[in-house]
Amino acid sequence: MTPRIPDTAASANDYRIEKVRHSVLLTLTGGMTLTGDIFLQPTTRYRSGPQHPAELFNEPESFIPVAGIWGSLLVAKEQIIRVEFEAPPPPADSPIEGGATATIDVTCTDGGVYGGTVRLDVRADRSRLLDFLNGVHELFLMLESPNGICLVNRRHIVHVHQGR
Repeated sequence: MTPRIPDTAASANDYRIEKVRHSVLLTLTGGMTLTGDIFLQPTTRYRSGPQHPAELFNEPESFIPVAGIWGSLLVAKEQIIRVEFEAPPPPADSPIEGGATATIDVTCTDGGVYGGTVRLDVRADRSRLLDFLNGVHELFLMLESPNGICLVNRRHIVHVHQGR
């Protein structure tokens, strides 16, 4: 006798977790570029609003799903040199951001030079750019500019020049 599945059984869609799609341009080692969407959590644990792309790229998982005209790919974060995207709007209840900043140019292993401003989240007694670069252990460094945001993979940075 075949077991009967009750009518109240959950479908696969009942377990689906909603995500917010965010468009990005990825530059990979070997010169390949991908334009597609990443998937962000609709809410975060410590503030209102959806997850920021920098938070997703700096999570410990080694691969990230990216959807585009080719379908879906699982991209190794280690192979991403940079990620570019429009700055998401700040949450309505976000505090005014302050603190020290530095304008820098970052030269990467692919020969590209990417400029922008970094927020120096450092102690008051160690506020130099060098202290920031050596003290932050996230995989991707976030550069803000009028053109948007560029996340640079720290493992692909050749050198950093302060000022412009």
